[in-house]
Formats: sequence, C-alpha cells, structure tokens
Amino acid sequence: MTATTDLFRDGLLKGLAEDEAEAFVSHCRQRECAEGTRLFEEMTEAQSLFLILDGGIDLTFRLPSDKGEAILASRRPGDAVGWSTLVPPYRYRFSGVCQQKTKLLQIDRPELLALIQANYHLGYLLMRNIAVMTGERLVRMQEKVAQLLGNEAVNGW
Repeated sequence: MTATTDLFRDGLLKGLAEDEAEAFVSHCRQRECAEGTRLFEEMTEAQSLFLILDGGIDLTFRLPSDKGEAILASRRPGDAVGWSTLVPPYRYRFSGVCQQKTKLLQIDRPELLALIQANYHLGYLLMRNIAVMTGERLVRMQEKVAQLLGNEAVNGW
C-alpha cells in the first residue's frame, strides 16, 4: 500500500484490494492547480473524476438572479470530487474551485470506464463508495437546511 492509495482508503478506494487500488491510481495523472482554478463548471458535461492529494476544493453553485455563487461544501485531501463522471446524465451538479494551490489525481471518463469494464469488482466497489459518499453529503445538507430553518424560526428571518 502506498501513501497515495492509503490517503483514499476510507473514501473512494475503500474495500479495494491493494492491486486494484494501485491499478486505479496508476491510470490517474497528477495535476497541480493554482488557487482559484475552476476544475469544472456546474451543469457542464462531467469529463473527469478528481482525487485531492493536497490543498482543497470548494464545491459551489450559482445563486438565482445573478447573485453570485455560494459554497456548498469544501473538500480536503483524501476526498474525491466529480463522481458525476460515472453517473448519468454525466453533468457536474456543482462547480469545483481550488481554494489554494492544490495537487490532484485526475482520471477522465473514457479511461475510468475502460478500467471498470476490465474489472467489474473494482467498478462495483467504486460505485458503492460513491453511493456512501453521496448519502453522507445528503445528511450534511439536511443538517444545514434544518439549522437554517431553525435560525429562521427563532430569529424571524
């Protein structure tokens, strides 16, 4: 097990055998991005999955009536973003913006799909892990909405 695969062992690569995790990582390319780099845009075609090695990524969405963007969540090393690359209709739900200088692993959809087709077990585990991450994010979103509604009820705004 390398330091890279170990970083993602509790997230995207959870349950993968060491050789499967290494195979996955070997198909990724490393990339460094400056602070403020927009990796992907909300509602555009999802072409790549990103694994954060160092730095961080804010997931943002456009506010109605051209009021700018809001940060929905911030991701840190060990997290993966861009799972829409594997899920139809293959559209990013949010924009991804580097908070600071960020080091990533990136794998594009054609390579990712070829890897999954060559190893269905790996594909199953990746999809299961994406489902778990999505569920956890939904719970956090529910907590945020409940907090906002509670604040509104108490403060009248």
